[in-house]
Amino acid sequence: MKQIVALIGLGIAMPLWSFGQQSPTISGTIRSARLEPLPGISIKVKHTGKGAITNGSGQYTLAATPQDTLLISGIGYQLLQVPVNGRTKIAIQLEEDATALGEVVVVGYGTQKKSDLTGSVTSISAEQFRKTPSVSLDNGLRGRAAGVQVTAASNQPGGVSTIRIRGNNSVNTGSEPLYVIDGFPVYNDNSGAGASAGPKLNALSLINPNDIVSIEVLKDASAAAIYGARGANGVVLVTTKKGETGATKIEFNTYYGTQEAAKKLPLLNATEFAQLVNDANGTTVFTPQQIAAFGKGTDWQHEVLRKAPLQNYQLAASGGDARTKYAVSLNYYNQQGIIINSDFSRYSTRFNFERQATTRLSFGSNLTIARTNANQALSATGGGEGTIGVIGSALAFSPILPVYKADGTYVLENDRGIPMGNPVATAKELTNNSVNNRVLGNIYASYKILAGLEFRTSIGADILSTKEKYYAPRTTLRGYSLQGIGSASSANATSLLNENTLTYKKQIAKHSLTALAGFTVQQYQRDIVTSSASGFVNDLLGADNLGSGAIVNTPVTNVNTWSLASFIGRINYAWNNKYLLTLTARADGSSKFGANNKYGYFPSGSVAWKLSEEEFIKDLNVFHELKLRGSYGKTGNQEINSYQSLAGLSNMSYIIGDNVVKGYAPGNIPNKDLKWETTSQSDIGLDASFFRGRLTVTADAYYKKTTDMLLWVNVPWSTGFTSALQNIGSVENKGLELAVSALITDRKLRWNTTFNISANRNKVLSLGPIEQILTGEINGYLKISDPIVIRPGQPLNAFYGYVSDGIFQLKDDIAGSAQPTAKPGDRRYKDVLADGKLDAKDRQYIGNAQPKFFGGMTHDFAWNNFDLSASFNWVYGNTILNSTRAELDLPTGQKNSSARVKDRWTPTNPSNSIPRASLNRSFLFSDAQLEDGSYFRLGNLSLGYNLPRKWLQAAHLERLRVYVAAQNLFTITHYTGYDPETNQSGQDNILRGIDSDAYPSAKTYMVGINLGL
Repeated sequence: MKQIVALIGLGIAMPLWSFGQQSPTISGTIRSARLEPLPGISIKVKHTGKGAITNGSGQYTLAATPQDTLLISGIGYQLLQVPVNGRTKIAIQLEEDATALGEVVVVGYGTQKKSDLTGSVTSISAEQFRKTPSVSLDNGLRGRAAGVQVTAASNQPGGVSTIRIRGNNSVNTGSEPLYVIDGFPVYNDNSGAGASAGPKLNALSLINPNDIVSIEVLKDASAAAIYGARGANGVVLVTTKKGETGATKIEFNTYYGTQEAAKKLPLLNATEFAQLVNDANGTTVFTPQQIAAFGKGTDWQHEVLRKAPLQNYQLAASGGDARTKYAVSLNYYNQQGIIINSDFSRYSTRFNFERQATTRLSFGSNLTIARTNANQALSATGGGEGTIGVIGSALAFSPILPVYKADGTYVLENDRGIPMGNPVATAKELTNNSVNNRVLGNIYASYKILAGLEFRTSIGADILSTKEKYYAPRTTLRGYSLQGIGSASSANATSLLNENTLTYKKQIAKHSLTALAGFTVQQYQRDIVTSSASGFVNDLLGADNLGSGAIVNTPVTNVNTWSLASFIGRINYAWNNKYLLTLTARADGSSKFGANNKYGYFPSGSVAWKLSEEEFIKDLNVFHELKLRGSYGKTGNQEINSYQSLAGLSNMSYIIGDNVVKGYAPGNIPNKDLKWETTSQSDIGLDASFFRGRLTVTADAYYKKTTDMLLWVNVPWSTGFTSALQNIGSVENKGLELAVSALITDRKLRWNTTFNISANRNKVLSLGPIEQILTGEINGYLKISDPIVIRPGQPLNAFYGYVSDGIFQLKDDIAGSAQPTAKPGDRRYKDVLADGKLDAKDRQYIGNAQPKFFGGMTHDFAWNNFDLSASFNWVYGNTILNSTRAELDLPTGQKNSSARVKDRWTPTNPSNSIPRASLNRSFLFSDAQLEDGSYFRLGNLSLGYNLPRKWLQAAHLERLRVYVAAQNLFTITHYTGYDPETNQSGQDNILRGIDSDAYPSAKTYMVGINLGL
């Protein structure tokens, strides 16, 4: 444990800072002050004025005058400026520095010195996390950890993100990491019960990010194997704030901001659209007089998008004495969406408690209670009026039509042949509400049996309740046609956990040993009820009285349960603080798998060599720290639905005579051998620091191979089924990671910077007897079938389609081509096989949704009382299927189009990018619909001012910081859609990098206050 000692006043030594404790304030006579560092920690003391500073044997003695200002700086703590101002006593408090040696990090079921880690772990402190205010903790990880890619699946308030740690390991199972919040394992599985439409809420949005004190990301098998069957996708450990010894501290933090769409897409105005309609129909639908009178028409993006406020308030108290510590917080967060009538709010409270009952017994609890309420806009294609959502219809609805008729009612439907509802009516009138309540907590006790031997037990629960409502009234197109349609659902999920561990620590001469053994059991159950109806007399009660509908559909209920029993063990051994060994094993027994494979075993081993402890390295006088790591191990993935290994029954409907009779039939083929997917991973890493820790570098190279993938395999129709779940196939991920942290200057201007970059290459190795996996159809105005095809030798997210070859210009170009029925102005495709015909055999791999590189960078500055922070993140070398552009660039005149369509092919304008205007909606998916998704983004920029201490003392405040901040301030990209960070299919493993009328991203501007008493 790192400790810096200060002697101030009459030569009294006191601990000034240590990990996990509040930095105490100490006083003494300034004329007899002395600072004494620990070995390896340098301290610099300067002053302005007439005082004298003498240095003997590394100790400073100061004889200061009232005019002096002491400048204290060094590795291990931040710059202090201490004016004497005539005082005979002075208070000095040092703060933790990110580059300090001996930093302790949280690992699975314990803590460990960062310098003693043998696995690949990235730690993110609360200070780093607070620099990027976010609604959920997963969003705060963006760009801050090498090998961790965060993608917003929906920019909707409370929307879900997808996280991939070192690539995508699977096809049909979940690929999100396991989150362990104060020791309780949870998944970000998108809360929802089934009634609301569109993207589901982010389950992690129920956790208040302001309560977090640290996040550790376990990336390799050595670090994650302690979580066995749930560690294949990586593990994110989240620790919330605890109380500290000392007087009660009161903190109040708040910010208020406004949001606006980061960009709008350029579309045709009413006059331009009317001309397109004439060209596509080949006749005069609108006369020149009408076209001139239309003017610009209705800007539907302007009608549905708005400037929207967001606000956050947090009040927290913490404190305690030598035996009792506590921390409590209250939070309210509210974010209005940039699409009208969309919003998200959260009320949460947290209470953490610790008590040292005796010298041997301690106990405590962690408790979080939260409630969220979200009104979700049906933004994406496939979730709104018919098949087109708010954004899709705002981009496609005729600009000739107004929002309202002359009588004040809505214009319900587009009039040019493509059925879609009025986007303003869809956004304003449709109810799509989700309310979530969550209680997450545990109680624990720890008992020291013998010297070095400690027993810990905990009991916890995660209780989640969801209620959803959906109602489309007559003022919307769908509600009008069905005389109102609504649904309601509720879901209740309960997860119970008991964990018991024994930890033994022993130091004998140069030998250090820490051993952990334990047993855990977790049980989960989720119940869902959904009902729906249509044909209401009126819209007054909406979904609150489904029984009044003329057509009441059969209600649906579902129960899902699983349980997991596990044995865990870990040994950490070190010799002479040079050579480190970690052995980890976990045995998991799961109810999800077959009778012949109920238990899975997941071992790992890792070693490390602290070269900086060797004399031949010390003699170089180059490295402050140098460590070489290596690890190998196995982890598992159990994220499939329950009961897949069992013979199940499905309810069926039969017609006997004139009656509909319900019955049961076999629902699936049982598989007693069904088991986990297993991911084997090897990792070689290097940790180095230079210039007394001012510069640190971490580099990793890894290889992962997942075998026994859980795939749905086609089976003969004679079995009575179409497919069965089996363990076949394999996929690999290999990559490089680099993270750099530097304290560039620590003088009057302090400048810290961090940088990380990662490269991951994914490839399917085998699909067993399966030749390929087709991925289905993307719904929307254009039907794109199987845009991604999975085959051995290709990445999981590779696009498969035709190769565009420009536009046919002349009839002579068509003669003898593979498209004999084409006309000048039609899109031309390459006849790859050169067989004179264009068919599915001419499709090939044309892009990859996975990036070649991704990373992030932060710069933190401090000068006098000012601080400035800038965070960047980037992605390079990925491809996006811009389905929105594919729709907008097809000039049919049946819906609105992009402004690019003004450059469409005509006999006098031989465009080679936009085809001719035509009512023909025929379409082939090709690389013409793919775009480079690379981008460089300034994600967060904040400027703060800390009030001077003399002002704070006069106001009896501990600290007061005011700041302004901006998020998503600019993005450098060639992508033409709303946002290059997009993923229509949420957390889906395969359909990634697809943009189809997604909720637009927003620029955010905020002003905030951090107040401490």
